[in-house]
Amino acid sequence: MGFDCRFDKTEIINKLGELRENIEQKLLASLFNTSVTANTDILTTDLAPSKSPVLFRVYATFNASGVLSVVRKRGTTSVVEQLNSGNPLSANCAFMFDIIVEQGETINLRYSVNATCLVLKVVETRW
Repeated sequence: MGFDCRFDKTEIINKLGELRENIEQKLLASLFNTSVTANTDILTTDLAPSKSPVLFRVYATFNASGVLSVVRKRGTTSVVEQLNSGNPLSANCAFMFDIIVEQGETINLRYSVNATCLVLKVVETRW
């Protein structure tokens, strides 16, 4: 008596396709070659989720080494969360971070030094 662990390849491909169709992504912010001032909000407006919870994927590259932080706000209360375990990002290197955001929260980003943001993209992923 054994367990049949054979899989139908077509069925697996179809199921993965269905899963992918249920995931929605939306570009919320995009900067290119933009100056940022140390310890100030990078984005002109805070980002809010379309539903709860969602995943904000942040892709960032700066020309100077520094610490990237999330500023999470709920009402009038803000908390600052350092990304990359609080370690500086290497200059001219791309980094990616996932941030879970709930209804009632907004986020913005800050960099610890004056720099040029070579590329910044924030994508909301909903499922």
